[in-house]
Amino acid sequence: MADQAEMLRQRLSAETKQAKVWGIVSGKGGVGKSNISANLAISLSKSGYKVLVFDLDIGMGNIDLLLGKASSKNILDMLQHGLGIWDIIEQDRTGISHIAGGRNFSSIASLDSSMMDHFFMQLSEAETVYDHIILDMGAGITEWSLGFILCCDEVLTVTTPEITSITDAYSMIKHIHASKPELSVALIINRFETIAEGKAAAAKLTEVSHRFLNKRLKVLGMIPYDMAVKNSVKNQVPFVLSSPSSPASRSVKEMAAKLAGEPVIQQRSSFFTRLRAFLIER
Repeated sequence: MADQAEMLRQRLSAETKQAKVWGIVSGKGGVGKSNISANLAISLSKSGYKVLVFDLDIGMGNIDLLLGKASSKNILDMLQHGLGIWDIIEQDRTGISHIAGGRNFSSIASLDSSMMDHFFMQLSEAETVYDHIILDMGAGITEWSLGFILCCDEVLTVTTPEITSITDAYSMIKHIHASKPELSVALIINRFETIAEGKAAAAKLTEVSHRFLNKRLKVLGMIPYDMAVKNSVKNQVPFVLSSPSSPASRSVKEMAAKLAGEPVIQQRSSFFTRLRAFLIER
């Protein structure tokens, strides 16, 4: 395992870079956030980018299962046993790297100082060798998850056209805006049944955000209801691989192309440097 980890680190670190960090959030569970995270990552990887997905839905993480295989190690193993980041990063047939969050780890806020130092030292190393890091956040928001969200280069908010999902998405956007008004937020409308329905959901959120928060939201894309998605979850094969020509796959590939070509106004310090400072200040 140690040899494999070293080989992975060396292969990825041919050049030093600072990854673009995207936080994918939702106001409520069950809107397809993790599935979108996985398929967006794969689409970026297929375009030649080095991509890491970090499952931060701590306690409820399932990125590894969506990718087809339960991870042998997770972030908790790194912290409890002093492992390096390359010992817990896994690569598989999808072409992306991922870190499993751990189903028995309740909060990163519980870390002692030595574990916190190890956590940031290891993750900072990973940040220099990937082009894109996707943080699959848990539904809703907590004090510790807020730090990850606010330190991202951009936040992608997933919602469905259901009124409860739209309301919860707006609450999430409102909370983020109150904490960091300048942070860019984009929308992903998932599982719409008609184009009119999808556009109406996007319009409602963009309108209320502009009217009450004076915040302009971007619409990254819309994903239609598609049986290919349901089948992919059942078979544990991401739909951009199992059904690459399906409507959902085409939509996700278009969104990935936008992310790849989007100039992100990155802050001077790295993501994990910002996050560490945020958590210490709290």
